[in-house]
Amino acid sequence: MPTHRQTRREVIPNQVFVGCPWKTVRSKYQEAVTTLKNKFPLSFVIVGRDQDQDAEDLLSVIKGKLESSSYAIFDATAGNANVSLEYGYSEAIELPRSLYLSAHESSTKQSKDSPIIADLAGKRQMRYKQISRLKALLTTFAKNHNYTKRFEQFLAQQFRRVSKGEKKRARALALKVIHFLDEQNRVRREDLLQDLLADPSNYSRNEIDQMIRKLNATGLLVSARGRYSTISMI
Repeated sequence: MPTHRQTRREVIPNQVFVGCPWKTVRSKYQEAVTTLKNKFPLSFVIVGRDQDQDAEDLLSVIKGKLESSSYAIFDATAGNANVSLEYGYSEAIELPRSLYLSAHESSTKQSKDSPIIADLAGKRQMRYKQISRLKALLTTFAKNHNYTKRFEQFLAQQFRRVSKGEKKRARALALKVIHFLDEQNRVRREDLLQDLLADPSNYSRNEIDQMIRKLNATGLLVSARGRYSTISMI
C-alpha cells in the first residue's frame, strides 16, 4: 500500500533523477544523456549548485526533483556524501532506484575504504569502466522504462501504415515535442509551436498540432484546450 508521502507525490512520468559526483563523474552522464535524448523520450535531470545558491536551497531543489521523478539513478563513485544523502531520501519516499559505480582502477583507488561506499556496499550495483559501458547500461535502462514502452507502442499503433521515412519523421517530431517539456512543469502550446515551426525539418503547423493531439489522446502528455492553452506532462 502506498505511503502517505507517495500519495502526495506528483510524478512526471518520463523524468529520471541522476545523482552523481559533480566534479568527477557529471560530465560522463551529461555526455551519455545528450546521446540518449535523440533516441528516447526520457528527461534525465542532473541537479547541481548555481553560483549564488546556498546548500539549503540546493537541498530543496533536489528533494523536489526526486519527489517528482519516476525513477532515480545514483552513481556512488568516490563515495560522494551528497549522493549518499540523495539515495537515502529516495529510499524514504520509496522511489524506484538503481546504484551505479565506476570499476575503473583510478576510481576504485579513490573510493577505497570510503564510509559512503561501505553504507551502500550491500546494494546491487551496475558497474562500468568506460563511458561506452555506462552508455550501454543507460540505454538498456531507457529501453525498459515504462514511459519509453508506452511511447514505442504509441508510434507502432499510430504510424504502422506509413512509409519508413514518414515513421522516422514522426518519431523525431514526437521526441522534440516531448523534450520541449524537459524540466518544465508546463509550457504554452504556442511557444512549442513556434519553436518547432523554426526547426530545420520544416514541420507544418498542422503536422505539429496533429502530433500534439495524438500524444494527448494516448496520455503521453496533457494538452489543455483554449486560445491560451498549455501542455504538460501531468
